Amino acid sequence: MLLDYQNTSFEVKAARPEIAVLPIGATQQCGDHLPVGSMNIILDELSRRVAQKLSGTVYLLPTMPLGTSGLHMGKPGTVALEWSTLMDVVYDLVESLVAQRIHQVAVINGLGGVTETTVRPRENYIIKTTVRQLNYDFPQLDAIWVQPFTVAGQQLEQIIESARVDLHAGELATSLLLYLAPETVKGKGVDHVPAAAQEYWDYVPFDQLCPDGVCGRPGLASAEKGEQAMQLAVRETVTYIEESFAHLATMKRRLYY
Repeated sequence: MLLDYQNTSFEVKAARPEIAVLPIGATQQCGDHLPVGSMNIILDELSRRVAQKLSGTVYLLPTMPLGTSGLHMGKPGTVALEWSTLMDVVYDLVESLVAQRIHQVAVINGLGGVTETTVRPRENYIIKTTVRQLNYDFPQLDAIWVQPFTVAGQQLEQIIESARVDLHAGELATSLLLYLAPETVKGKGVDHVPAAAQEYWDYVPFDQLCPDGVCGRPGLASAEKGEQAMQLAVRETVTYIEESFAHLATMKRRLYY
């Protein structure tokens, strides 16, 4: 059963959701072909599909539309939070869920990608620290974070040809928007992969690496790829969330009993 902000407080109380899903997005430049709210558009639909497939009664929160976006500060349309502000916001939101006895919270933190791992967020790095602190402060809470196209793993490379160099506004995001909201895509975008080795990408100003606001190959995008990538990410995210909560339950039983 799925509940969200369109339900009444009385309906939420009666349903007694066991799990909450909190998507964290961003509003930032995405080249000349994608809207600044690209991540939020994608996360709105992806998170809803994930919440619909999770076992039990799920409370889906609205997508938090602002992240840290440090690489894109100063670019037109980009609005962002300091990492400490985002940490406080997410902490407060989860604390409000704990107050109503929702003790399983899955934070869907941006999109991720095939070159990332489940121990290091690509977007909004502070979310990992926030989740760790919440679990420490509230022993009754099981909070996790997940990036959908990271847990999609190498299967994503069978769909997105340039997955290994797709960092921002490239083939993946463009394909997803061609599938979900084609009216928001303005042209093909500029294919650009920095000459610098990938280990330097996080340490060089983004506009110096990618002056057109794109890191990847949006020219390879298609709606068909977007649909396949979305289906894969939803399936793998549901699996990751359910397996993580089951693992945490087993660990706590061993610890306390």
